[in-house]
Amino acid sequence: MKPSQIKKFQEQQRRFSDGIDKRIQKLSQLWAAIQKAPDDHLIELEDMILEAHKLAGTAITLGFIDLGERGRDIEILLRPFLEDKQLPKGDEIIDEIVNTLSSVATIEPKRPEDMTYGEVTLLHEEGRSKQLVYVAADILDDTKDMVEQLEFIDYEVLSFDSAAALKEALGKESPSVMIVDINEFDLLDEISKFWRKESGIPLVVLCASECWESRLHAARAGAYAFFQKPVEHDDILGIFDNLWESNNAQYRVLIVEDERMLAEHYSVILQGAGMKTAILDDTEHLLDELGEFHPDLVLMDLYMPNYSGVEAASVIRQHNAHTNLPIVYLSGETDLKMQMQALQVGADDFLTKPINDLHLTQAVSIRAKRFRQLSALMDRDSLTGLLNHSNLKVALDRELSRAKRHESPVSFVMIDIDHFKSVNDKYGHPVGDKVIKGVARLLNYRFRKTDTAARYGGEEFALILPDTPADIALRLIDEFRLTFAKTPFSNGPETFYATLSAGVATFPEFQSIESIIEAADSALYLAKEKGRNRVVTHVELDLEDDESQKNSA
Repeated sequence: MKPSQIKKFQEQQRRFSDGIDKRIQKLSQLWAAIQKAPDDHLIELEDMILEAHKLAGTAITLGFIDLGERGRDIEILLRPFLEDKQLPKGDEIIDEIVNTLSSVATIEPKRPEDMTYGEVTLLHEEGRSKQLVYVAADILDDTKDMVEQLEFIDYEVLSFDSAAALKEALGKESPSVMIVDINEFDLLDEISKFWRKESGIPLVVLCASECWESRLHAARAGAYAFFQKPVEHDDILGIFDNLWESNNAQYRVLIVEDERMLAEHYSVILQGAGMKTAILDDTEHLLDELGEFHPDLVLMDLYMPNYSGVEAASVIRQHNAHTNLPIVYLSGETDLKMQMQALQVGADDFLTKPINDLHLTQAVSIRAKRFRQLSALMDRDSLTGLLNHSNLKVALDRELSRAKRHESPVSFVMIDIDHFKSVNDKYGHPVGDKVIKGVARLLNYRFRKTDTAARYGGEEFALILPDTPADIALRLIDEFRLTFAKTPFSNGPETFYATLSAGVATFPEFQSIESIIEAADSALYLAKEKGRNRVVTHVELDLEDDESQKNSA
């Protein structure tokens, strides 16, 4: 933690510590009331579970580990009674925990410096390595604004004013993309002498002229994209988005095959092609695996013990969530009539064993890519390419279910562009759309593949961060906020900046989709109340509520 973060965390610990006695007193009063309440009076029991839940979440997050664990114990012990609709009268274990809360509360909390989650931090840092961009230009000053925009979004940009300097740099390190800004063809012709399309480095050409000859010249040079100057930065960034998505597409393939060695071979081949795989040798657990692994394609044997591939495909197609999921049979069956019958139940293709490794990877990647594209059209927001509102809830439900099974934290973030209406009013909706796309682009670039970004609606966004506790989420979102605030947007010759506010809520403090969204939204509202351009977590929201109750009392 930075010194400023440590100071803020210590202040939060102090404020929480000041309110501990009040929390314990409330739990003790509720416990006493439960002992006297009629058997069918469950209100006190529900209230006590809620208070224990809040104590556990806030205490553990702020380093009061022992106290938080006692709160969690109370919650866990009480819930079965609520489910059975009976009161835990005379329960000695709960009685002892409640009576020892005051003494446990005197245990010193962890220091902010010790509240680290190194493994989680590394997971986030891993997905944020800078992409290298080379820019060569007849006049480097012409590219200054574009370079600044790329650097603000966290690309590493190296500029060259000659083909010779670019050639030397290419000999040392290959960039993710190369931009050549020209007024005449001389520079591009020089570069074409040593650069080839086969190198795998995409070439983007910016040219003063847009005539057929200019475009043809760029095409013959092997250009991936061509723009006439002056070019909108958003168009360049759109090309980068496409390249980034294409280069980082890690298709997920579920291999259903009872022959383990064969399945492992397919797995190794597909992983070597950059895909992620999971192996299942028992179709009885197929639906569970589909929900857990969330594949882009199922590669399935046609004949297996107990269940056939046709039967398994039929079961998959019974579920609306898997209606469009590609199913590819892989079998030794060579009878064309049998293959056609197998495909009639909803499978997409039939590959015959043995199969060439290259053929396998190509067949799988083509279908998986197509599935991603179709899913994007149905599941994603058309402007930003992020997940849409309804599918965000599906993703959040999936992550919360996984977190419950693995007892791991999940942070949910609500993000809002500050004073967005004034941006639209002043510059117009097309420029407002650029700002919205700017947030989406930064979300895609700054976070892990396992994180899920969505457009919640209008100028609001949401982000799901698996395996991420509140303090790590706060740091990451605050860094994101600061980066966005430095990102310039253009309206013709004019440059302007925008800011963000965000609210963070975390599982297990909030267990349901509705509660975690509501908590994050309340934290976002508090961030706006406090002046915008800031991040507020549910911890601070909880402390704010306690402070308000204290003042009103």
